[in-house]
Amino acid sequence: MGVKYVLSEPLPPSWWAKNKAVVAAVAGVALGLYFAGGCDDTATSCPNHPSPSPSVTQSRTPTPKEH
Repeated sequence: MGVKYVLSEPLPPSWWAKNKAVVAAVAGVALGLYFAGGCDDTATSCPNHPSPSPSVTQSRTPTPKEH
């Protein structure tokens, strides 16, 4: 026959049920920054910026000719 009436109201959702998406988003951003290195300008040079590569330069002064 089933239940005709509910004798008590259901419990409201818990804090975790309401905020678990926010907690997961903040934790994901924090882990992303941790694994990415979190490069700030106060530390030594950032590893993501390559150093300039050396290049060969040639002298443009003419060499003296022997007679």
